[in-house]
Amino acid sequence: MSFTDRREYYRLPIRVPIFIKGIDRDGDEFFELTHTINVSASGACLITKRDLPLSADLLVSIPAPVSTDYGLPEDRDFRFPAKVVRLENGLLNPNRKVSVRFTKLLYEKP
Repeated sequence: MSFTDRREYYRLPIRVPIFIKGIDRDGDEFFELTHTINVSASGACLITKRDLPLSADLLVSIPAPVSTDYGLPEDRDFRFPAKVVRLENGLLNPNRKVSVRFTKLLYEKP
């Protein structure tokens, strides 16, 4: 049996530190430092300790230093509005895998 990957964009298996901001299942607003498991142009899989509802809106921020050679402010970070599309809760692990779809692509296909 062969598996066909139906994803439109290739996923890079990289661990990137990120901040996520949103509202959890209890209705509490949160801001959490976490990391990605993989990233593509259209979304990411990340880890969170929060219990999130499916289709929750999140703001994903990548704290990244930017070179002033490009005329961008030094304190700039990259923010991506996203929607939760899949939840995977571990029974023994308090961390949860969450897949999100960015509301705007990180990059366009060539």
